[in-house]
Amino acid sequence: MPLPGQAIKERVRLGKSPDACWTWCGPTTPDGHGHLTFCGRDVLAHRWIWEQLFGPIPDGLVVFSTCESKGCINPHHLACGTQAQACRQSVQTKLMPADVSEIRAARRNSSQLTAEQLAARFGVSPKTVLDIWRGDSWSAPRKNRGPKRPRNQHGATVVRRTA
Repeated sequence: MPLPGQAIKERVRLGKSPDACWTWCGPTTPDGHGHLTFCGRDVLAHRWIWEQLFGPIPDGLVVFSTCESKGCINPHHLACGTQAQACRQSVQTKLMPADVSEIRAARRNSSQLTAEQLAARFGVSPKTVLDIWRGDSWSAPRKNRGPKRPRNQHGATVVRRTA
C-alpha cells in the first residue's frame, strides 16, 4: 500500500509561500476538482487531503475551498461545513461578470496589464486571470449543444441503458 504522501507527491504543485495554493496537476473532474484512486477507491483530492489530516468527514458535511481555485488542495484553504456554507463561500470568492469582461478586454486590447496586475486589482490569483484568458474558466454559455449529460460523483458521464 502506498504511503499517503506518495499518492499525491507527483500530482501537486506547491506555491512559493505557505499561504499559496497547492495546485492539483493530476486528473480532474469536468468541473475542475482533482481526483485520484487510493487503495482502489476513487476520491476527490480535496476530500482525500482533508481526511488524511483531520479524519473522516462527518455525514451531511462537505469539504470546500475558501480560495477561488477548485484545483487547490492546500489544507489551509479548505473548510468543512454544510452545503449552504460552501455555496455562500463560493459566491464570496467569485468574480462578477463585469470583472471577467474587463479581464478579457485587457487581453483583447493588448493591454500593458499583466496577469499579476489584473489579479491584484480584482483580488484573485494570477492563475484565475490566465484561466479566464485561456477560456478554462468563465466559459461562454452552452449554445445549441443540447442538454448536459448527467455525470456521477467523479465526473464520469452516466450512460442510462433502456431495455
